[in-house]
Amino acid sequence: MKKLMVAEVAKTQWRLIVLLIAADLLVNMSLGVSDLDMLQEYYAPNWPHFLMVVYNFHSMFFFPLFSGILAALLCTYEHRSGGWKQLFVMPYSLTQIYAAKWIILGLILAIIQLAFIGTAIATGFITGVEGDLDWVMVFSSFLSGWISILPLAALQLWFSSRLSSFGIAFSINVACVLPNIVLSGLHSLYGMWFPFLLPFYAMMPQGTPFAPRVDEYSLYAWIGISLIAAFLLGNHFFRRKIIA
Repeated sequence: MKKLMVAEVAKTQWRLIVLLIAADLLVNMSLGVSDLDMLQEYYAPNWPHFLMVVYNFHSMFFFPLFSGILAALLCTYEHRSGGWKQLFVMPYSLTQIYAAKWIILGLILAIIQLAFIGTAIATGFITGVEGDLDWVMVFSSFLSGWISILPLAALQLWFSSRLSSFGIAFSINVACVLPNIVLSGLHSLYGMWFPFLLPFYAMMPQGTPFAPRVDEYSLYAWIGISLIAAFLLGNHFFRRKIIA
């Protein structure tokens, strides 16, 4: 299992991942600073409001989209020149292969989340956001946002293993992320059934003007259930993959 994970790390296109992280940080920090300036007439330029505008686009669009892109990238190598056949003849079970890819995908998403949160805090201090920073809220946003993306990552990994075209996989992920703009207005009791929306519900600071309506008990219970179900379901269909 350890050798599988090391192999996945070696195959990962880290330069592209760095570019994705840079794009996420540049867009969201720019939006956060500019939107906070525009909203000063209506809201105090404090930490909850700053994090509200910074988290919004990241959790609603970039984070779930990046999960799909990374899942496709982790399967790109195997789609080339019969790579799946070479992988499947190795002395590892299909479950181990799927789990190794999912763990690496989860770790990369954790790095993205950590870089995003860290840059958001640094940007807030540099721009002079008012008030005291609630570190418990920051850690909660980081952890819950990361855990909430893992069920989606499990499904996207299976999905990407079925599609040899990166362009098609990317287009479908974009098409699935765009409805978040509308569905984010739903109460979490209804919106949480759409896995692309879970990071938005989990990350957005409650008590702020743009915060979604969230029932925390049902949301986190569903995240836990869907995490287990998505991994088992993704692994089941991954094991049934037909080798071309």
